[in-house]
Amino acid sequence: MTLLQKSADRTLLLVLLLWSLIFAKCFALEYYVQVYAVPIHSALYVWCLSLLMACAATFVFLRMHLQEVKTSLVQRPYLQIWGSCMVAVLLAAVIVLSAQSISGDRLPAFLAMFIGAAYISHARLNKQRFLLLSGIGWWIGAGIFFTCMQGTPKSLLLFAVLIISLTTGPIVAQLLKREG
Repeated sequence: MTLLQKSADRTLLLVLLLWSLIFAKCFALEYYVQVYAVPIHSALYVWCLSLLMACAATFVFLRMHLQEVKTSLVQRPYLQIWGSCMVAVLLAAVIVLSAQSISGDRLPAFLAMFIGAAYISHARLNKQRFLLLSGIGWWIGAGIFFTCMQGTPKSLLLFAVLIISLTTGPIVAQLLKREG
């Protein structure tokens, strides 16, 4: 692996770290808004503001590292896996949030299922055990959501915990491993 590829991998891991922390924060705050009936419009103040700021930060950061990321992305077959996962997550969110017949409490279960599938597919390509374990963890989380957590705001908090433990944790471990 060339120095440019290592730098690009580090850059992409930092972007993933940012997004995993942003989503964990949003799900945790949404839990507290619902449990304590905080009188704010959470879609605007929790989600939109956070995601807009994360998009701006990602754009600026990737612009600064454009050359190394461009070279690295061309050679990454797993981007198709994660791109498909993002499309599935967005479609599930739109369908669940717009359909009257599907409870919004099922959304974390569907998201966990898709994320788990992406991790397992990525693990099969890269032969990395921690990715496989993350995928299995996400699927276990999906099972917990489907069986125990429907209709409760606790599912939001559990989703935040899953993000921290199964996504943020492995990213931090990868970054520390590369630094050491």
